[in-house]
Amino acid sequence: MTLVTAEKVFKKFNEQIIVENLSFNIQSHDKIGLVGKNGSGKTTLFEMITSEQDPDEGRINKSKSCVIDYAKQEKIDFLEMTLFDFVVAARQDLLTQRLKIEELEQILERDVLNKKAIEQLGQLHTEYEHAGGFSFENEIKTILSGLKFSTDRHNDRLANFSGGEKNRAGLARVLAGNGNLLLLDEPTNHLDIESTKWLENYLQKTDKAYLVVSHDRMFLENAVNKIWEITNGRIDFYTGSFKKYLVDRAERKRLAEHHFKHQQERIAQLEDFVRRNMAGQKTKQAQSKLKYLSRIKRLPPPESDGAGPTIQLESSGRSYAQILTAENLTVGYGDTEVVSNIKFDIYRGDKVGVIGHNGSGKSTLLKTLIGEISPVAGDLKLGNNVDVAYFDQELSDLNLDQTVLESMWEMDPIVEMGVIRSFLGKFGFSGEDALKKVRTLSGGEKTKLSLARLLYKPANFIIFDEPTNHLDIVSREALEDALINFSGSFIVVSHDRYFLDRVAQKIFYVNNAFLSIYDGNYSFFEQKQVSPVAYKVKKTKSTTKQSHLSFKEQAKLKAKHKKEITKTQNKIKELEIEIEKLSIDIQENIPQSDWEKLQETTNKKQQDEELLMEMYDKLEKLKEMKFD
Repeated sequence: MTLVTAEKVFKKFNEQIIVENLSFNIQSHDKIGLVGKNGSGKTTLFEMITSEQDPDEGRINKSKSCVIDYAKQEKIDFLEMTLFDFVVAARQDLLTQRLKIEELEQILERDVLNKKAIEQLGQLHTEYEHAGGFSFENEIKTILSGLKFSTDRHNDRLANFSGGEKNRAGLARVLAGNGNLLLLDEPTNHLDIESTKWLENYLQKTDKAYLVVSHDRMFLENAVNKIWEITNGRIDFYTGSFKKYLVDRAERKRLAEHHFKHQQERIAQLEDFVRRNMAGQKTKQAQSKLKYLSRIKRLPPPESDGAGPTIQLESSGRSYAQILTAENLTVGYGDTEVVSNIKFDIYRGDKVGVIGHNGSGKSTLLKTLIGEISPVAGDLKLGNNVDVAYFDQELSDLNLDQTVLESMWEMDPIVEMGVIRSFLGKFGFSGEDALKKVRTLSGGEKTKLSLARLLYKPANFIIFDEPTNHLDIVSREALEDALINFSGSFIVVSHDRYFLDRVAQKIFYVNNAFLSIYDGNYSFFEQKQVSPVAYKVKKTKSTTKQSHLSFKEQAKLKAKHKKEITKTQNKIKELEIEIEKLSIDIQENIPQSDWEKLQETTNKKQQDEELLMEMYDKLEKLKEMKFD
């Protein structure tokens, strides 16, 4: 059944064409992912489908049976409602029926033989049951639980919730509604990984159609069966999963380039023939080919996707081997412990992803690492020559009243404007975009501006708190590439599983007030969460003996390898302490007139530094060695 059709829709905003000559239809079984760059018109398309905006030309028709549920960002009108009442209100039809049932029950309490009331009550009960009324409250509780609202928050006023919680409440209301077409605008933005998985499962099972805007590639892979890509004022339609879309898109682009190139070569050949023979013996042939040229339907040049950001992370230089050490660390606020008994070592080059459900203490941990809040207990030691930079997911560094250019320029007020504009261009702020007020930027643009400010000055240890929020897929890929190529170290909190698979080499899992460490990316972590089934295999005597000998040899090698790593790490620590001591002697303890002692100490320091570099390289090679 067709729910929505669009015919030759045209929409322009501030002289920018959003969509042009757009036609599509949405069927009752469709599960569609809408992708495209920030500002490409995805939200505008939603608002035209819901009739909040009208097309400049063309029309969008909805069938009589089409009921749309769409979560609006602003919830000012509902702030005095409790969370539960706000979500329940999605089914006003059931609330009206329940009110009538209660009225009839009150009538029958006064007059038990009222036949008319008995008949009406029986009919209403049947309709209410058929509409799912008796199971509706349980459905609400299931949805709220899946989106991580504890039961003790159900009766809290919406005004008491954070912005992210309000967005989750809006999502809950959409899922609970009686619409048969859901419009979901970045539903995973404020969800942790567990809630995102729950939403994927919920959408897979629903019989409703939905159109979802998302930049979460793993979510799209698991939740949709079609991809619509909005670009350059049109929508390209793809059938299948997100991975299939990537393959089909690349092939479609290759074919377009091939056909255009082939046609251009053919046209050049024909034009050359006409030019050489129009006045010669082959005039008739030349005239014939000229007519053919005039009838050719010229293919347009393959469209560029437009320049995406080219994010670069520059290290401030090589730090000592040990970046950060936590020993019996407890983080929290005041006497309130959030995560306890934390132990870890982060070395130069480590790339760490931090995961855990919302409220588990990830941001508290990061704020403790940067010194914004003090540890409740334990020790936290930052290594030597470590320059720390921090990305705050709240984007609190942005002044909304500044322009983009002013915001960036304050990072380096004495540099020329051209340098700042060039740097902003790498993050997608070119031309007049640099003159926009920060408050007018989209969520993704604000994130990119905050990233630009963070990365303007090099650092060798960067701490990110949810850097991918609101970023489109192109920007996420640019950030991923930058992190992969970064020579320094970083810790990144993220709920984007695809992102963590690409950039993380180690996972810190914060759960139940403890931190567990996994040496691999997100997929490795997920595999370790599934307990392997053990099977007993009968072995022959010779196989058992051979396996035992092999195991014994492997154990010896591993023990020797571990001992060598420890020995090297201890040597590095000794050298770092010695170099630090020599530096203090040169700067403070040795009189400047005692040039022989100064020269001797300086030579010793240089020798130790060269040896330290050798130890760094040795440690890296030792860590790269693998044993079966």
